[in-house]
Amino acid sequence: MPKIFIVALALLLAGGSAFAVQPEDVVLPEFLAGTLGGYAGAVIGAYTLSWAFAAGATGWDALGRAIFGAFLGFTGGTVVGSSLGVIVAGSLLGIDGNIGLCFLGAAAGTGVGFGIGIAFNISETVLPLTPPIAAAGATVGFNVGAQSRK
Repeated sequence: MPKIFIVALALLLAGGSAFAVQPEDVVLPEFLAGTLGGYAGAVIGAYTLSWAFAAGATGWDALGRAIFGAFLGFTGGTVVGSSLGVIVAGSLLGIDGNIGLCFLGAAAGTGVGFGIGIAFNISETVLPLTPPIAAAGATVGFNVGAQSRK
């Protein structure tokens, strides 16, 4: 049964480029893939850098390093994950977009998310919403001057 779902997903992704005529037709799938990639990148980045920074440390030093690593990993993972999600979705659907502005938009979106959290002192509330904000920025950046491959 899982093989059927994998084949259906592959056909859906491969056949999507036949339906996408204009870049604005694939904005929603790019945003959704960017959001999913942003969350995945944030989790992977936070765990990886937290572990790497705290390796070999003991006591309070290990805790401080782990928190700093998680913060940097969350930030970097959100930017990279959301950008890659948008780029992959756009490419699979037949759109050639602006990759540099995609990463810049994701970084700006992540900065906006952190800025809102710091400005209103609600970081715990806003941080889980940072990957969708980054995905929105990445989607906008990717679609600046985007063209269909057809």
